[in-house]
Amino acid sequence: MKNLAILSIVLANTLFATSISELVENSLSSSFDLKALETKVQIADQQIAISKNWQNPILVLKSNEIMLNKHKLNNNKEYGVEFIQEIPIGNKLEIEKQIAIKDRNIQSFDLEDKKLELKSKLNLFAYTILIYEKRENLLDEYLQNLEKLYNLNKELLKIDKSDLNTILNTKINTQKIKTEQDILKTKIDNLYLNLEQITYEKYTKIDDSLAFKNINETKLLEDLSSHPKIKSNEEEILKYKDYSKLEEAKKFSNVVLGLEYMQNNIQDYANISLGFTLPIYKTENINKIKAKLNANETQNKKEIIKKSFEIETKIILNNIKQNITSFNTYQNEIIPLKQSIQNIINQNIKLDISKLEDSINNLNELIDLELKSLEYLEEYFTNYSRLIYYSNQSIESTKGIK
Repeated sequence: MKNLAILSIVLANTLFATSISELVENSLSSSFDLKALETKVQIADQQIAISKNWQNPILVLKSNEIMLNKHKLNNNKEYGVEFIQEIPIGNKLEIEKQIAIKDRNIQSFDLEDKKLELKSKLNLFAYTILIYEKRENLLDEYLQNLEKLYNLNKELLKIDKSDLNTILNTKINTQKIKTEQDILKTKIDNLYLNLEQITYEKYTKIDDSLAFKNINETKLLEDLSSHPKIKSNEEEILKYKDYSKLEEAKKFSNVVLGLEYMQNNIQDYANISLGFTLPIYKTENINKIKAKLNANETQNKKEIIKKSFEIETKIILNNIKQNITSFNTYQNEIIPLKQSIQNIINQNIKLDISKLEDSINNLNELIDLELKSLEYLEEYFTNYSRLIYYSNQSIESTKGIK
């Protein structure tokens, strides 16, 4: 019956566990922040559709029957209507359409940039949870060994092969490990709450392997130039250049056509008027210069971001290489040597029960080494999660870490 209950718990955890890829996919489709940006892209699409439309015409109703001089009568009252339409000439509307297209592209790139930020943050939280849970399991083993050590020293005390200080120190170490475990549980709970805060969904179990990633450094650095943050700046530069062209086109861009129909007691008549923009005050020239300066400023900003991304990526890659080296050194060299010591101790125990203490202490030292290697693994996934943002999708999973 007990085994059946344990099996049910395991199956329940398996059924409701979520992989990191599923977590990311679900979040990308349900994030309200992303939906807000998608709405902005849709609005920008609509702006493109109307960018070449003319301005709405103006309809004016006219009458001169209102007399300001009460001593005179108006025997020739007039009534009429006037239709005024601004007619664009030149390529002003085409330039405005190009600006609207670039605005739409900027919104789209900002959306992709936000997705990369979200992926980076979700991976960081998820992998940290997996590592903390692995650390929690190691601390459980540590506590079990301390309990064995405590019981062993109680027995050894009876035959004067141990002392009270050793027993009390074991109790102190037990309490220290329990405190560390409580802190770790709180961190895990908070990380799940962080996931819920971002995704608006409650997750209770992340099920994924801790795996090194196959990172193509050359491709990663090449892809930096197509990062959405940089592409957004490039579109903004082009938009400012279009603004400069637009200001030039505004000098003689519009004709105002007025058609007026009037009638009075004697006759009906019509008036036609044409109005032209006169670039007397040269505000277009000033705005044109401003647009060019903004384009140059954005160009400089783009180069700064690009260089910053390149340096930051190289720093992260250096950290990742060191994290892998440190982790492998512990797993493939230091821990196996410590395990060899454990094997020797076990061979020498034989009938001497006091040797069991050395064996248990050495097992805990082994766990300490495993915990230390996990620190490097945690640093690796912290750097990997940061790299997701800079990589622009250039990372693939390879072998797992047991």
